[in-house]
Amino acid sequence: MAPLQGEMTQSFLSRVAARYGVRLRDLLAAIAEVGGLSNITGQTRLDSEVYLNRQARDRVSQLCRVPERHLRRALPAWEQEEPRKRFASGPAAQFHHTAEKVVPWGPACPECAARSAGRAEDARLYLEPQQRMCALHRRWLMQAPGTAGRVVRLPAGGEQWVQAQCRHARLLRRSSVAAEAFEVAAAVTASWWWQGWSREHVWPSRLRSLGRGRMDPEVWRVLARELVTYPETVALATLLADDGFRQCLIADARGHVPYRLADLPVLLSAVARCVGRPWYREQLADETSGPLFAWAYQCVRPPRRTRHGEQAMWAVAPAHRLRPLVDELAARMSVGVGGQKAEGKRRRGLNRQSDESFTAGLAHAGQYVREHGNLAVQKDTMVGSFRLGEWLHNVQTRAWALSPERVEALMALDPWWNVPWSVQWQRSYYRARDHAAVDGPPDAAAGFAGTAVLNGEWLYLQCTQYDALHPEQQRLLADIGVTAAAARTARPRRASMRARFETGLAHARAYAAEHGHLAVSGKGVVHEGYPLGTWLVAQRSKAHRAARPTDRSRALAAVDPWWNPPWPLKWQRSFAQIRRLVQNGHALDAQSGFPGLEAELALWLSHQCTVYGSLQGLDPYS
Repeated sequence: MAPLQGEMTQSFLSRVAARYGVRLRDLLAAIAEVGGLSNITGQTRLDSEVYLNRQARDRVSQLCRVPERHLRRALPAWEQEEPRKRFASGPAAQFHHTAEKVVPWGPACPECAARSAGRAEDARLYLEPQQRMCALHRRWLMQAPGTAGRVVRLPAGGEQWVQAQCRHARLLRRSSVAAEAFEVAAAVTASWWWQGWSREHVWPSRLRSLGRGRMDPEVWRVLARELVTYPETVALATLLADDGFRQCLIADARGHVPYRLADLPVLLSAVARCVGRPWYREQLADETSGPLFAWAYQCVRPPRRTRHGEQAMWAVAPAHRLRPLVDELAARMSVGVGGQKAEGKRRRGLNRQSDESFTAGLAHAGQYVREHGNLAVQKDTMVGSFRLGEWLHNVQTRAWALSPERVEALMALDPWWNVPWSVQWQRSYYRARDHAAVDGPPDAAAGFAGTAVLNGEWLYLQCTQYDALHPEQQRLLADIGVTAAAARTARPRRASMRARFETGLAHARAYAAEHGHLAVSGKGVVHEGYPLGTWLVAQRSKAHRAARPTDRSRALAAVDPWWNPPWPLKWQRSFAQIRRLVQNGHALDAQSGFPGLEAELALWLSHQCTVYGSLQGLDPYS
């Protein structure tokens, strides 16, 4: 008796047992018998798989009179895993039914199985997505946990599924990324399915046409999702796998990563067109998370040009990945007190420690927002003893991979918690927004009269760079009255020498507040678009030429007493870094070689201890 191609080992053994007129467990007891005792572990279930060791496989080959090499070629799980043994030696068998051990399967088409086996027999096969449908007999081969699967007869007029399968097979032949694109597309259509949009009428109609029999509606909705959404999944996978489309998407991004899908109008139009739903352009525009957003983000970001970037584009994050059906059923069917749905099984790939860490960070972020009104924080920002800036930076680094629930929680605190531009820009915008809320929209044509020097200079800089700004930055500026038309009429502030000095001083104060010092110079140091390094070089030159301290040098000394030290600025920068660490509670242990410091700082500080006697003067901060 020969197996079907791609058949599950347990299915084949069940058919062998039926030919002998015995139960599967009895057949396995004879195959995995050691000294009169059964060497079998695990429980037999309709949807489980059985793994055999070498000796048991030899016995099966002799029993069904099929060469072992033929069984190995036909049965994918034949040599997949060495089973756990109850005894040290002898033939052994083990059952598994978890999603980690048993890959997606489905029932064989009854007509095709009968033709291959010569008689009507139930069989189960390992099935790839493109093998789920028997186009010849119009059957969908559905996996159903806890059962032997279900064969669904496609309704009259089911040509859309047959055509989708033909397109799927053609895609697999022509594209090297077809399998990865289909996995992404399946995650995307599943996310749309579970959102249950009121404007979606095609999928509910298909679901009704299939008929669920006596099955629970919620169970049927989980099991039938793959079948109902299959045509759209194939269409979307074909679009995502198209290299020409991806190049158009990259060009549409203009070097920016998206904040929301509305920033990529080419993507929205193409997706709406390929699935035949024009209203998707509006429906998807505000999405800032989910599998489609994650794919688009990875597609247009700069690392896409590397091999790693290509792999990242097709890697579906655990929070977006399709759940195994058994997990999905557990999540959808679990009911808590009062009829409310309880929390289902945690997604595979996520852990409790991650949940607890996010919950703690979210609580501290909420405290910061209540005090400051936003989450535009520097990386070294602390809330009590909690490193909020570091935590938020880590979350932002993989924000595209977050679950929609976590993104919604952060957006409830601050809609702009994860801007794809600098935090400094966002903080400057908030200052300009606060000014506009009190004094009205700034007048670009009048040189932003009435604004503070720092605000006016910053607003004019945005106008000069308006076309290069991120679409969302342009929208934010438009909200305070700086539209594209206004930007074209912008005039620089007419500032006196004193006003120009005040502008530089304002930037110096802001820089010192962030970094703790002004020991910078050269063109490389720019603060919010202002050439602070060049400006400080000019101020130090004027201070050296002056016979005594001036009002300007005293103003800078009030910001940082060592803004113009008599020793190299590099020495002052290193000292400022260490001073800030000490102020934050870091203890310096010279005898142990300054543990906890970066290697370069520890080496510098050790050298200062060595040459301490030759250092200039006394430092008031020591």
